[in-house]
Amino acid sequence: MTPSPDIPNDHPDNPRGGPELPRGGPVIPGHHSDGFAGDPGNASGAPGNRAGDAGIHDDADIDPGRRRFILRGAAGLTAFSLTHALAAANPLASANPLGNVSGDEDYEIVYKTVRIPRMPDELKGLRAVMISDIHAGPMDKATMDRYVARVNRLKPDIILIPGDFVHNRNEQAEPLCEALSKLESRHGTFGCTGNHDYIADADFVSKELEHAGVRMLRDAHTRIEVKGKELALIGLDDIREEEHFGPRFRAAVDGLDARLPNIVLCHKPYYLEEASEFGVGLMVSGHTHGGQIVAARIFGYPLSLALLFSKYVEGLYRVDRTQMYVTRGIGTTGIHVRVNCPPEITVLTLV
Repeated sequence: MTPSPDIPNDHPDNPRGGPELPRGGPVIPGHHSDGFAGDPGNASGAPGNRAGDAGIHDDADIDPGRRRFILRGAAGLTAFSLTHALAAANPLASANPLGNVSGDEDYEIVYKTVRIPRMPDELKGLRAVMISDIHAGPMDKATMDRYVARVNRLKPDIILIPGDFVHNRNEQAEPLCEALSKLESRHGTFGCTGNHDYIADADFVSKELEHAGVRMLRDAHTRIEVKGKELALIGLDDIREEEHFGPRFRAAVDGLDARLPNIVLCHKPYYLEEASEFGVGLMVSGHTHGGQIVAARIFGYPLSLALLFSKYVEGLYRVDRTQMYVTRGIGTTGIHVRVNCPPEITVLTLV
């Protein structure tokens, strides 16, 4: 396989069109090693930076701490009134003044090329298609079927689903699994659990997904082989509030050759600094829904409630040699509507 170039968001495959996702920020120096490191200790807490495929944009003149203060303050001031306005409005009305309201099928396909350390030539060009945060239940089976059909038309080599398969009930797994059983890729579909899978019974949901052909990586790893070369896929079970990244990651990579290029599936995008300390190549996450209800964008970042809880909301970030892609996902939670934040199918070309 040979690397394929980025396909812009106005590609004919993209039903919405629109500009590329914003990028920017210098790389934060870290203590990255070429293999899996030991306990990272205390992370610096410094924010990660948006990384473009062709390099890093220079907005380094904006102090990161001040930027976070402005963003989170603005989010706190606007999100409450925005949410209440949405609750009172008809979310599908064409005259809605709040912005672009997206339905389940008004999705965007985002194409990114991501460079992974130690990637051999035989693996370059591998196409990973990602969906996340399906939230079966609020999302009906007909909609899930349409997403599955669209993913299949993208001809993925691997499919990644980093959590929140169901919304809150075990019975939501049945239509979900019936839909996902039709996914097609060269090397398989891989997932990890999210917090909503634990609102249901994560063991039950994971077992049903395995029967449907989704390889669930719960503090575990696997390897895919192409032309005699291997790529490690590492999945972390949803990291609960009282738990930590380090022990989970060490359990997941036990027995794995640290020299292999690797991708980590981790539902919550809170752990980029820790992942960098452990030598992760690429981490893929969801959870934030890209904000779901976005009032505006400041410095390229979505102004939403999600910013109050995570400094990583959507797009590609980097700390040292570790990158993390946070997808907006395809489902919804809370108020089941998206504003200025369409559902996302992500196509990652690995080089």
